[in-house]
Amino acid sequence: MARAAPRTTRWKRDLPNLRNLLRNYRGRHALIGLVVFVLIASAAHFIFATERTRLALKLRSTVAHKTLDLTSRLKAELNANVFLANGMFALVSAVENPNDAQINRALKGLYSYGRHVRNVGVAPGNRITNVYPVAGNEKILGFYYPDSEKQWPAVKRAIDLRATILAGPVQLLQGGSGLISRTPVFREDGDYWGILSLVLDADALFHAVGLTSGNEELQIAIRGRDGTGSDGAVFLGDPALFETESPVLSEVAIPGGTWMIATAPRDGWQAGQDHVLTLEILSVALAGLLGLATYLYQRGQLRLANNERRLRTLLETVRDGVVVIDGRGLIHEFNRAAERMFGYEASEMVGTSVNRLMTEDTAAIHDEGVKSFQEIEARLMASGRQAIARHRDGSEFPVEIMVGDTRLGDRQMHVGLVRDITERKAFESRLLELASIDSLTGALNRRAFMEAAENYLMLARRHGRPLAFMMIDADHFKKVNDTYGHHVGDVVLVRLASTIIDDMRGTDKFGRLGGEEFAVILPETTHDQAISVAERLLATIRALEIDAGDGRSLRFTVSIGLASLTQRADGLDALIQQADAALYEAKGTGRDRWSG
Repeated sequence: MARAAPRTTRWKRDLPNLRNLLRNYRGRHALIGLVVFVLIASAAHFIFATERTRLALKLRSTVAHKTLDLTSRLKAELNANVFLANGMFALVSAVENPNDAQINRALKGLYSYGRHVRNVGVAPGNRITNVYPVAGNEKILGFYYPDSEKQWPAVKRAIDLRATILAGPVQLLQGGSGLISRTPVFREDGDYWGILSLVLDADALFHAVGLTSGNEELQIAIRGRDGTGSDGAVFLGDPALFETESPVLSEVAIPGGTWMIATAPRDGWQAGQDHVLTLEILSVALAGLLGLATYLYQRGQLRLANNERRLRTLLETVRDGVVVIDGRGLIHEFNRAAERMFGYEASEMVGTSVNRLMTEDTAAIHDEGVKSFQEIEARLMASGRQAIARHRDGSEFPVEIMVGDTRLGDRQMHVGLVRDITERKAFESRLLELASIDSLTGALNRRAFMEAAENYLMLARRHGRPLAFMMIDADHFKKVNDTYGHHVGDVVLVRLASTIIDDMRGTDKFGRLGGEEFAVILPETTHDQAISVAERLLATIRALEIDAGDGRSLRFTVSIGLASLTQRADGLDALIQQADAALYEAKGTGRDRWSG
């Protein structure tokens, strides 16, 4: 495409038309000054509005990151106490009918290892027989849960679900607030034994995590008493935070339910933007002064040259790329930030088509818009739109584009502010990864795995393709933790996960459902093929040897439950139930095998 005429020549050519226009107005000098004021003030307002948006996004990203850290610490504190139930499981499994001395020793041990534990008790057959410490808790001894209309429904729900239920916070008679964790204990043969109850000091737990109303950086509120999530009552912080402050919301899974945490900056979402407003006011004032100076100074070409010089100074001081184009898509201005961003010199770009900065798809849309006489910004770059730009070396990178339009003489011009958001996109991807990956094993976490599994199941049903589901559980994992310690148990889980990942295809999805239980979804896999995969995994894992420290080593095995997509499996829940039943069958028939 031929280069446009030099800018000085274009200004000279347009001057007669501009003079003719201005002669129709008695206050033409004031009009010229007003035009300059509006142009510079609009550009300044546009730039500082963009900066405010950037600061707001940065602040929200910071609050989201801090909220993620708080929720992770909260989960760690809760899990550390809930896992105390494993000690009681071990006692019941080892001793068929433990006596009071054995139970009291176990309770004392659980109490000493717990964090923020007020008391711990057991109710074999749903009657509280033992509690530690006894002092201050004598009245609950002999308490029979089925006799309590208030407490029995929650206990019954925990038994039916075979899972821990966390209730509260509630006000404790001893003072302060508490969380009550009730865990049903089952013998190894599956028979129900009783309830393990832990009362946690909620105030101490929240303070240890940093979830307090006195947090110096964040406003914090939590709702969902008794695990009722977003529908529950607010039990910490100001309830108005959920309604009026545009908070960052984060759902936290607790045993038997969820909590909803709302956070916002302590000083509000406009914190740190006072200097932007000050600069914007100064810029508007400066624009007024420049307009007045233009009105007072000489007319004609000198005035236009001064305006061009001032505009150039403004464009070169902003750190965002500024590209000014006309109605034909030809570039008139290309500032230094744009040069650094795209790799072109301004002298190479002025007078050429803006298509050079676009990908092929975007350029095609732009050309179509020009042919149909559409507004460029409506077809090319909408305000605040994200797009993919092209560098001189052919590489592509994400940008955020904001566009304003103005007139120079009788021509409509479009001013585009372009910001490289590569780092922001990388940060967003990192946040997404943190929300999807299990930090210990590198597998997908339960939520991310279930989403992927639902998508695979939908595609398999739509296209009539085979699909297999595999549940994998480490055998005797509690014994590994009890014998070698939880740090060795973690090594076993990491080694197990890496072995499964190494054996997977690129299209398979692998996730950790909880504890030592993992799952794999195998698209395009028949039941016979899934059996081959299971047998190969069993053999590989059986041969692994783990260094347990102090010259000790251990081997471990897994049990695998298989399920395949059939007419009997209406959805993911059905597949999981089939695989879970097969897993228990494999456990019950000797472990270190597959079933299904």
